[in-house]
Amino acid sequence: MEAQDTPIPGSATSTPPMVALQNRWYNALVGALPLDRSMFQLVQPSGPMPTTDQALWASLDVIPPASLTFNRSILGAAQFFTEYAPMVGQIQFPQTALEQEIGEQNYKAWSAYLATQSPPPPDNQLPALFQIWAARNAGVAFLSRLVLLDAAQQALAPYQGPNAKPADFTGSFADLLQTLKVSSGRNVSFDSTRASGDVSNTWTGGVDFGVDGLWTGSGSSLRLSRKFAASNITASAQFQSYAQWTAVPGAWYSSSLLNLAYSSQATPPWVANANPSWSDLFGPDGSMPRALASIVVVDGSNTTITSDAVFGAADQQTILDGAPLGFWPFYVPTLDGSVSNSVSFSGTGGAEIEIVSQPGHPLVIGANVLGIAQFLGHAR
Repeated sequence: MEAQDTPIPGSATSTPPMVALQNRWYNALVGALPLDRSMFQLVQPSGPMPTTDQALWASLDVIPPASLTFNRSILGAAQFFTEYAPMVGQIQFPQTALEQEIGEQNYKAWSAYLATQSPPPPDNQLPALFQIWAARNAGVAFLSRLVLLDAAQQALAPYQGPNAKPADFTGSFADLLQTLKVSSGRNVSFDSTRASGDVSNTWTGGVDFGVDGLWTGSGSSLRLSRKFAASNITASAQFQSYAQWTAVPGAWYSSSLLNLAYSSQATPPWVANANPSWSDLFGPDGSMPRALASIVVVDGSNTTITSDAVFGAADQQTILDGAPLGFWPFYVPTLDGSVSNSVSFSGTGGAEIEIVSQPGHPLVIGANVLGIAQFLGHAR
């Protein structure tokens, strides 16, 4: 008989068994590593990460979904760079705005003063020059914003066009390996009969979608996946090293300009009929509601999982066939020399799964996600 759905504590609706299992695993990781429920997100498949800088940067250049699980193979990911770059072109500070800010007479006096300067001062000297000229601060902030925009546009230029540089982030793959090399390990013990499945007090309020089945691509509603998830499951994971790797965008990014764009919907800084507009990016259905703060990385892992479900001979063969694709909870495919997935069955039909990832092939098992306001330093 097919297992029944397992309810989330405090919820009037039932939760599919694989999601309920995932929620318990989430809580176990949060407690063991430890992690912050206000931002932590599981990532699947967990890797292994390709050994190039560009692949590392690509894993950071994402806008995560509002889910406790980010299944990249199903959901894909909007790119932070792709949303940020067009915004830079929608921000302007025309000279007419300076006139409105400091008044017509002051603006004429300032313009006349500039005309006497030979050679004309570059934009980055205008705020200091205005400070000297003016007996008050009116207009200085405007000119500072003008310089900020100019610097941001110049920094972005090499990353656009036919010979564009890749959207880079601070730190290389070699740097990540070195960080892991000097980091301590962690152990996680899991028992599905004891772990809490209550994720209502997490940053998504319990929303968790995109969870796979027993193996990659099997589907959480598949009979074998439901049978596995509804059984008594134990897991023992040993991570040789563990680190949280901060996602710091490269030279193309200006946090000051993004903060300025987020903080005001007015014109300026936004041009009339902007595309994308403030609402397109930051509104209720905007494309930039969150940002990735860091990824949770482990290296040199050995995980053993047991299930007391009774699998018949045909089901055992189906599970064996799925093993190379990667098993829950990491869904890492078997790769010669780096990752192995194996499964054996007891005389009663219970399963024991072993997932081994060799050192030097890091797994990204999770991420820390911030709302865009918090990412920019605003109050929650």
